[in-house]
Amino acid sequence: MNEIIICNIYENDIPQIAEIEKNSFTDPWTENSLLSQISEKYGIFLTAEKCGEIIGYIIGSCDGENAFIEKIAVKNYARKQGVGKALINKFISEISVNAKQISLEVRESNSAAKALYFSVGFEIAGVRKNLYEFPKENGIVMIKNL
Repeated sequence: MNEIIICNIYENDIPQIAEIEKNSFTDPWTENSLLSQISEKYGIFLTAEKCGEIIGYIIGSCDGENAFIEKIAVKNYARKQGVGKALINKFISEISVNAKQISLEVRESNSAAKALYFSVGFEIAGVRKNLYEFPKENGIVMIKNL
């Protein structure tokens, strides 16, 4: 069986990540945006690979007590196979032992993503009105206490 391997994002991974980004979000980050993100001091950047192909990624940060998941996406054909959960679990293991909480924001209509986040222990903490564009939509703030 081909297992999923979670590893660090490298600069040469950016084109594959940008392609997943374009297919996953209505307002995707560009390759330049992704490149600038992976140089952040407190960043955590991981890919999920299967058979040498990047099938998902997670981008986040941890500045001590607080961690934030900025982006997570999985290729369409690899969804609902545990890839997102594996990325989140590895992200949790990578953050500082001092981290007390992880937060993220998700589109109100994204029931699949919310189900994933609930399955790993996130809870709804609030709503950010009109957070998203293309189309305009509220963002749900979710947190997981560690």
